[in-house]
Amino acid sequence: MSFGKLYTYPKAPRSTMTLYIATLNNLDIEIVPALPGKIYPEHGDVSEEYYSKFHTGKVPALETADGFCVYESIAVSWFLAKQNPNTTLLGSNLKEETTVLRWASFMNYELLPPIMAWIVPIIGRGPSSPEILAQCEKNCELTIRAVEKEITGKKFLVGGCLTMADLFVVSGLARGYQFVFTKAWAAKHPIVHEYYMRIRSDPIFMKVAGEIVIRDGPGGTYPDYDGTF
Repeated sequence: MSFGKLYTYPKAPRSTMTLYIATLNNLDIEIVPALPGKIYPEHGDVSEEYYSKFHTGKVPALETADGFCVYESIAVSWFLAKQNPNTTLLGSNLKEETTVLRWASFMNYELLPPIMAWIVPIIGRGPSSPEILAQCEKNCELTIRAVEKEITGKKFLVGGCLTMADLFVVSGLARGYQFVFTKAWAAKHPIVHEYYMRIRSDPIFMKVAGEIVIRDGPGGTYPDYDGTF
């Protein structure tokens, strides 16, 4: 029996971890394209029916077979992880659970926004100049240093195994690698790069997010939806 429907668009940075968790837990989920107008203005927007279920019109969004609807990446990921009563993705005690949530929130509100702000001028959706790009890169450094400080000497951000914290942070970093985290950038951030490559090389990550590409220089097309999943 189908578990439900997960609405997203290709390589959506706040959806990657939900796809990972659904795959890890062997959930029978239908992946349904949802193209928010802010991301895909040429396609219009999501439907009024979508807005009636998921009021912000964003992704990821989950509708279970019994009609339960939930949106926001942390909530969707937490709900999917909880489908396995023995999951280790959420931490092994209250302190670890709290730290996992901190990292998930950190990715959404501290890590991804400056990465996207750097991407915007690269893809031609905002003004660009050497000064603007230099400032964008500088703005990313504070959050990258935060990851570096906490992962140094460890394999995982929380506890001794992979958790939702790693899934969120690596999903956010993946957006950077897609456009602006080049080979030169990786060489300047060896600790974060090693961590990213190790987690991102996980077979499930490769399945849901595709092959790893490290760019020679900044660039890329956005969005990259061709009408199919």
